[in-house]
Amino acid sequence: MPVNIKIRLTRLWKDDIISTTKHFFGQAMTGQGIKNIYKELMDEAKAVYLLKGAHGFKVSELLQKIGSHYCEKGAHIELFHDPLFENTVEAVYIQAPHQILIVQATNPSIEPVLLGIRDHVISLNDCLDEQYISLYGNLSSVNESKQAYYDQCFAKLADAIHIHDDWEVETRKQMEWSGLDQQFAELTNDLFGETNRQKSGQLTHRLLGTLTPTGAQDTVQSITQNLEKRLFIKGYPGTGKSSMMKKLANEAISRGFDVQLVWCGLDSNSIDMVIIPELKFCIFDSTEPHVYFPDGNRPGDEIFDIAQHCHPTEVEEKNIEAIVEKYKATMAGAKHFAAKYAEQERKVREAVDAAINLDEFNKRTAGLFELF
Repeated sequence: MPVNIKIRLTRLWKDDIISTTKHFFGQAMTGQGIKNIYKELMDEAKAVYLLKGAHGFKVSELLQKIGSHYCEKGAHIELFHDPLFENTVEAVYIQAPHQILIVQATNPSIEPVLLGIRDHVISLNDCLDEQYISLYGNLSSVNESKQAYYDQCFAKLADAIHIHDDWEVETRKQMEWSGLDQQFAELTNDLFGETNRQKSGQLTHRLLGTLTPTGAQDTVQSITQNLEKRLFIKGYPGTGKSSMMKKLANEAISRGFDVQLVWCGLDSNSIDMVIIPELKFCIFDSTEPHVYFPDGNRPGDEIFDIAQHCHPTEVEEKNIEAIVEKYKATMAGAKHFAAKYAEQERKVREAVDAAINLDEFNKRTAGLFELF
């Protein structure tokens, strides 16, 4: 489904430099539990600032201000959103040549690896009045409820993965793999020809989307805003979409191209998009829950149809219909518990925000606006 999160595709012109802001999710609620890409982002960065403590909405407000500040200075910015709360940001990445990551590192818990070299910890714990937090409602009860809803949500998501596996069994039965192999060979020839770049390809990682309390959301339009060629894969589950994209990524890396793998928001082992920045190209799974079609105003948009190689029988189609209904019901249950979980988490974060000494908070974070 199209993204509902209220984000803008931001472009600023300063001294003939076009600065952009892209939006991603920093975490995904998957059938295997919470997946985040912050370790991979830390490996990508030259400098990392970990904000520890004071895990409330004021940290998100700070990160958004930092992003706007450096965007106005001409930097390219990536904002990483929290899946639980619309327009809440967990991290800011100031892209090359700076490659500075600033991340809320309390939940999820992210620890420094190269402390004092690449990684720097900013402790916000002393900005909090702990006694005030203890008096702010019955947070012990809130945390118990939060954990219960969390467990129920992820139990539903785990069930959804198993149901999805059943769906894939039905479609694989009638898949003509030789046809897909031929289509893939034509794609790689069109993209690369005989090209081999005289360098090592670099691999980076992002998330396409996630389940949220309002349903499945993604940031496809923001992610692909600067790309000239977009291929929209259409095909059944289990027909090789993710495997084909991983194969394409490996081919690009072997030829010296940089590659960005954009991971699935439900199955943490699955790829939903591959971006090859040097070709201004991406290919992505544009089926449920992130259904997109070519934009008539973008001449580089095309359908990449692999459904043509799969022809389920009438019996299999009926089996699939039953599986799909079960899958949708299970995901609706996961969405329900995600919303309940978010309600309790909001109470915790509001308690933290109410206990912050803003003068101390601003003093400790002021240097983040003077990194270059």
